[in-house]
Amino acid sequence: MAFIDFADAAHQALPIAISVPAHPTAETQPLSPLEHRVVALAREDGLGTLRPQRKRGWLSRLIFGPTPPSAMLANEQLEALRRLAVHAWHQGYTLPVSALKEARAAGHSEAKIGAVIDIIGRSKAPFRRLAA
Repeated sequence: MAFIDFADAAHQALPIAISVPAHPTAETQPLSPLEHRVVALAREDGLGTLRPQRKRGWLSRLIFGPTPPSAMLANEQLEALRRLAVHAWHQGYTLPVSALKEARAAGHSEAKIGAVIDIIGRSKAPFRRLAA
């Protein structure tokens, strides 16, 4: 009997919408294109970008050069979304509670936070076991 592996098909499956509204609302489209871009950019950021950047002293600036630009975004809402996305890219579904609280405090809804986590979960490569 043949074995068919459907694991790859599950990540490419899209939910079927019965009726599509004429104008997208926050419920149907929780993330804007700019927010999608912030989530995509957060994939390249490390967990070290979540710590506040320290100023370099005069000796460090003399040896290493000027302080590199910060990875933080100027918009507080987008920065909270970036921080949540960085945590999700590196830690998966085991996010710290502080990241969720920070995103909620910045004004993001539960639907938007869930959408970010789902987008990242679908984009990550699935875990595959090696044959024994």
